[in-house]
Amino acid sequence: MIDRVIDFFEKNKLQLNNKKIVIAVSAGVDSMVLLEIFIELKARFDFAIEVAHINHQVRKQSKDEEKYIKTFCLRHNIKCHLHRLEANDDANFQDYARRERYAFFDGVMKEINADYLLTGHHADDNTETVIMRIMRGSGLKGYAGIAPVVNAGDYLLVRPLSNITKAEIYAYAEMTGVKYFQDESNFSDTYTRNRIRRNIVPSLVAEETDIHDKFREFSETLTGAWEVVATRVGEIINEMIESDGKKISFSRDEFAKLSEFLQYEVLFAILKRYRPSKSNVGEIIKLIHSAKKNLKVYFKNQFTVVKEYGVVSLYDGEIIKPVFDVEISKPGIYAINDSISVNVLKINQMDILKPDEVWYNNAMLPVRVRSRKPGDRILLSSGYKKIKDLLIDKKIGILTREKILVIEKDGEIIAVPGIARSRRLQKIKERNILIRVERYEG
Repeated sequence: MIDRVIDFFEKNKLQLNNKKIVIAVSAGVDSMVLLEIFIELKARFDFAIEVAHINHQVRKQSKDEEKYIKTFCLRHNIKCHLHRLEANDDANFQDYARRERYAFFDGVMKEINADYLLTGHHADDNTETVIMRIMRGSGLKGYAGIAPVVNAGDYLLVRPLSNITKAEIYAYAEMTGVKYFQDESNFSDTYTRNRIRRNIVPSLVAEETDIHDKFREFSETLTGAWEVVATRVGEIINEMIESDGKKISFSRDEFAKLSEFLQYEVLFAILKRYRPSKSNVGEIIKLIHSAKKNLKVYFKNQFTVVKEYGVVSLYDGEIIKPVFDVEISKPGIYAINDSISVNVLKINQMDILKPDEVWYNNAMLPVRVRSRKPGDRILLSSGYKKIKDLLIDKKIGILTREKILVIEKDGEIIAVPGIARSRRLQKIKERNILIRVERYEG
């Protein structure tokens, strides 16, 4: 097995000499065998090893595993980085733990300026992952399974056991006396991966004994295809996608010119941090192509898709519609929220009004400044008109609409600053105050 690990590094053109290596160790058989192999390899190559262990604190034996790893590293003069996972009410604990693991590993790698982060993923893991992604739906890159080597920017994430089966790892541990801990949760059918491992994969192995090799070949084929497609996807993103730090935007019409396959792949690429399913991406594509010109859809715990008159934008997290209701009783500055305030000024002469300004009479205060409500209407020269229809006429996007405020007096809307003023304002003879809406970026 040691020679196969050496072959792995040679095949992937990775040097071992003069490298600083961190091995992610859970105390399970995969990572303990990996650690033992690299201790053996130190006799042949000149590299430094450190260990990173994360204690999930969800099983009784977690403390024993941590203690054993610390003792093992001390005995072999290996520096050990430890992290205990804090309790979290995240509905999907596995996703939460995965994010925390890689955040911890990333911090260790950058702290010590290491070259390679090694994990114990093996051939069975890849088979299970491909099956899971076929069941869930994915893009081309996702269907390719677990990559043996990943460029993480400042270092490489390397999986030296990628071509080795779980059975071979157990056999090596038995032969060499590697001590490891068995995670009892792996034998539960609570998680999808466990059900695939326990119920589906054995049937495949019974049909084809080298099924893991077949899945590896499948992964390599799709990886090669993805490398070709990724070039085109990158070109499309550079040409079509705009980002201002708050959102990612693109033209609906330009997006519609892409083939359905590329539409999926582009969205998978720009949403990769959220790890969306194919059904999620398919739903987004339907929203983009829908006849509705204005829409906002939140994908729970992830991102918001907004379409405004031909422009599609993707925002991190949820965009909450602002709700406000403030009474204006005298001149002064009134904070509506973090981005809007109303300034009521006494005036001696009237200048040309700006769109967000309204002349008024001090004696007619108070007025209310509030959020727009369904059914709101305002009296114009042509009669009453719904504010919603005014916004449609002016082609105002949904996010801007949500920030629209109205000025109301005794149940009657007298102005929609920036949009319209009521005909009733013309009847005010003495206009001695100016109501000005001020908006701030942020």
